[in-house]
Amino acid sequence: MHQLVEQFFKLKPSKFNGTGDPEAAILWIKELEKAFALLRCSGEDKVILAVYQMQGNTSNWWEATQGKVFPEGTDLAWNAFVKAFNIKSFSDYVWEQKMYEAKFVELSRYAPRLVDEPVEWARRFRDGLKPEIKSQLVPLNLKDYNELYERVQLIERDTAERAAASGS
Repeated sequence: MHQLVEQFFKLKPSKFNGTGDPEAAILWIKELEKAFALLRCSGEDKVILAVYQMQGNTSNWWEATQGKVFPEGTDLAWNAFVKAFNIKSFSDYVWEQKMYEAKFVELSRYAPRLVDEPVEWARRFRDGLKPEIKSQLVPLNLKDYNELYERVQLIERDTAERAAASGS
């Protein structure tokens, strides 16, 4: 284990403090998974190393939650950890939008003619959004997918912040 920890730290993995930004949470997990693949970590090693990289609110959350995720006598499983982390990091609403975006990108590979043009790619993505998000974007008539996706993220973040502020 000592050698694994040493190799892990040589890769300079980032810490995570739970900034509230869903994108930061996704990127942190992806970064860790790349390091874990390189080091050929076991599921238990992955959880131990990831927990060590947590700081602030995220560390406090894990201290309060770990007994529920891994009751005494349960093996530490990476998938269970990631599932709990994602539930903590994303509201259902944000998670649903992330899944839609990922599915859209995945499926677009099978119908390249339908999304050959960047404008068409953006339009089709926009048309598949939830009505409450779509209605805010249609008047902007955004033709660039990256800009459209960035706006969707801003709307999601704003919606989540307002929901948190109102207590719903």
